[in-house]
Amino acid sequence: MSAATVVNHPRSQLFTCLACQVVFTTAESQRVHYGTDWHRYNLKRKVAELPPVTSEVFNQKKLTRNFCLAQQAQSNDAERKASFSAECTACNKIYYSENAYANHLQSNKHKAADAKASFEGTTHTKKNVISTRITPQIPNEKQLIDKKIEVAIALDESDCLFCTQKFESFDENMRHMTKIHSFFIPEIEYLIDSHGLIKYLGEKISIGNVCLYCSKGTKSLESVRRHMVDKGHCKIAYETEEDIMEFDEFYDFTSSYPDADNDDNWVFVSDDEAENDDENDDELPKIMIYEEDMELVLPSGKRLGHRLLRRYYRQNLRPIEERDSIINRFITEYVDNSKYRQSGGILITNDHMYKHYRPHFIASREKRHQQNYDTRIGIKANKLQRHFRAQIM
Repeated sequence: MSAATVVNHPRSQLFTCLACQVVFTTAESQRVHYGTDWHRYNLKRKVAELPPVTSEVFNQKKLTRNFCLAQQAQSNDAERKASFSAECTACNKIYYSENAYANHLQSNKHKAADAKASFEGTTHTKKNVISTRITPQIPNEKQLIDKKIEVAIALDESDCLFCTQKFESFDENMRHMTKIHSFFIPEIEYLIDSHGLIKYLGEKISIGNVCLYCSKGTKSLESVRRHMVDKGHCKIAYETEEDIMEFDEFYDFTSSYPDADNDDNWVFVSDDEAENDDENDDELPKIMIYEEDMELVLPSGKRLGHRLLRRYYRQNLRPIEERDSIINRFITEYVDNSKYRQSGGILITNDHMYKHYRPHFIASREKRHQQNYDTRIGIKANKLQRHFRAQIM
């Protein structure tokens, strides 16, 4: 639409399109414009914060795109025809053109050869080879894992798990990871194979490329190290039961059992006596396990708790004072009290305290009621300020 046409019409009768920045004289032409590809293209440019294009530029882009698509289709068709290959086993011939192969199938010579081959009992096979390229075999999961293990960088127990530093000894490496990366081993007092644990963690990082804390998989050793350092995941996941069972082979919790120190009570018997004892096993009381309470009740009556609740079992609660010393301490506090001395050596009981502070309680309560009353009156009268302020008109 030309600018002159826009000027000849009143402004109130114009219909605009903000996306394309054009003006229409009728609502019907505006609705038709909203359904065009030009309008949709400008809407996408508006979302991308780009200026709109005119209809001439859009048509030129559209023609250029159609020309490129046609050229690409022609090149694909030519490539398909160039790679065509077909074999006729009845005539023992190979054709590299679709037209030549189609004409051969319609020829009388081919029909006679095909009938002869069928009569003699030979199998007729037609094979259309679209591409001569050989598809490589896809390796299975086990082969991929074996290949990754071969090319992966093996971390030694003297290599840091979170950076590229290497140390002369295992202890120096542990001190470095503890001080620099804040790495710690949970329940280290029950750890029996620290070297095996660090080696397992190194394989988990270098071969599996998995984070030790959140188990997020990455593509390389450098990326998983960067993830653990940036996220603060330089620690072992040791919260759920699955996490604890993953490292169970490196720990030994037998020393934490209540009967672990009673080794002197064990009696060693011969094999014959052991066989006789097996016959009387049915007469022994059965061990009861309560899964809900997470406790194991032994025949002796002792209760073994689950190690997930160890924080509660390790509590050292302070016993209740029932000795005479606590009573003497309370008496000393009363004697040292200033109010006790002011009262002439008479202990102030609850009745004395109530009579002494009752007037203060009453005055405080009346003051609070008065303030609440003033607030309600002020809200109703819309006068909460207590000073005069001149109204400036």
